[in-house]
Amino acid sequence: MAKAIGSVRASDLNIRGTLTRVSSGRGGTFTPARGLGKCMVDDLEGVIARAKAQYKRDRRAMIRGGSAT
Repeated sequence: MAKAIGSVRASDLNIRGTLTRVSSGRGGTFTPARGLGKCMVDDLEGVIARAKAQYKRDRRAMIRGGSAT
C-alpha cells in the first residue's frame, strides 16, 4: 500500500476558498472539488429516478435506431 508523500500542517491555508478533497493519486494531494461531484444535490432519489428513466429511453432509442448488437 502506498503512503502519502506530503503532510498537512495547521498553517496550511485554502486561499481560494474552494472545497478541497483528498485525492488518491499523486501521493494524497489536496485538490479543489470541481465538476459534477462538487456538491450534493438536494433530491438525490429524484435525480437517480430521472437518470434511470433517461437510460431506459436511451437504450430503447439505440435499439430502434438499429445500433444494438
